[in-house]
Amino acid sequence: MENQLLEPLPEQVTLDRLREALDGLMDITSVRVLSAGTEPTVEFGGIVRGDDVDVTFDEILARFELLGYTPVLTRPEEEYLLQAVPLVIDKRTGKPWVNALLFVLTALSVLLIGALNEGANPLEDLSSLWVGFPFAATLLGILAAHEFSHYFVGRRYGSPVSLPYFIPLPLSLLGTMGALIVQRGPMRSRKALFDIGAAGPLGGLVLAIPLLAVGLMLSEVQPLPTDQSYYMEGNSLLYFTLKWLIFRQALPAGGVDVMLHPIAFAAWASLMITALNLFPVGQFDGGHITYALWGRKAWTVARIFVFLMYGWGFVLNLMGNSAGWTWLIWGFLGSMMGARHPAPLNDATSVGPVRTAIGWGIVALFILILVPIPLIIVTP
Repeated sequence: MENQLLEPLPEQVTLDRLREALDGLMDITSVRVLSAGTEPTVEFGGIVRGDDVDVTFDEILARFELLGYTPVLTRPEEEYLLQAVPLVIDKRTGKPWVNALLFVLTALSVLLIGALNEGANPLEDLSSLWVGFPFAATLLGILAAHEFSHYFVGRRYGSPVSLPYFIPLPLSLLGTMGALIVQRGPMRSRKALFDIGAAGPLGGLVLAIPLLAVGLMLSEVQPLPTDQSYYMEGNSLLYFTLKWLIFRQALPAGGVDVMLHPIAFAAWASLMITALNLFPVGQFDGGHITYALWGRKAWTVARIFVFLMYGWGFVLNLMGNSAGWTWLIWGFLGSMMGARHPAPLNDATSVGPVRTAIGWGIVALFILILVPIPLIIVTP
């Protein structure tokens, strides 16, 4: 009976194993059991060792995973707080055949819209579907560059990110709602959050801006219709400047505008989508970047921008411009995501001066590519 009484309780065994896992990585000054049981949630206070806390945290993460635990690091004051949570992130990333099927369906959908925009009718002559190839290749190429930039940087950090899911939307303006990857667990650190969030927009823009310039060079300035209603794409600062540099005039003006080549229209649309995705809200790319830079202050920024999206959407609708629905829909998506971007596992270290400078550069890019009024219906 005495030997049984002296045996350590299961909770104490787990505490000892967690302490051992932190040996050499953290000087522990306090231990608090947040939830009791055979797999308790434990909070350790103390000082994280090493010159680079991110590197030390990665080692803690690897050791805790062997015990069926995940660490969460914060630094509310001088000391660090490390919570040991009894779970291991599921790193399965979906079934690739689903991604492949959605891509094929999206490619067909975008090809159809590209062909219809050029006056062909693939529903009657299937071979005319290839008329939409310049539009489809441009749009899908930029979307793929955007999403695979997220994917490869995510995999470099060991994040459980899925392959891109392309979303077909036949008979819409573009034939697609874009693409997304699924992150099946929290980000590792603020640096990982920043790099993964910024990789997509930067990877897409590297392709989109040159293609927009090429597409504009293939386009022509023509008189605007005077006998029928038509859609006119909105200007961003970048788009307006490129048109001025290529055509040596401000457009639209004087009853003329540029008749966009399919490559130019696809690149313009991708830039507009990128700008919408850079809004600093929720799980948008901009939401990832702002939380990585400013932490919980990003929650206030997100609330302000959701309010601005709703406000601008209502203003445009009151002016009779149906483009207001774009802003209302994105405002609704931002509301559904919530202002509180989830924290990464290591929320204790900053991104550093280099990433901060790149972040402000992305803010400047956002201002340059933002299209306040995406589409205008002009009635002569």
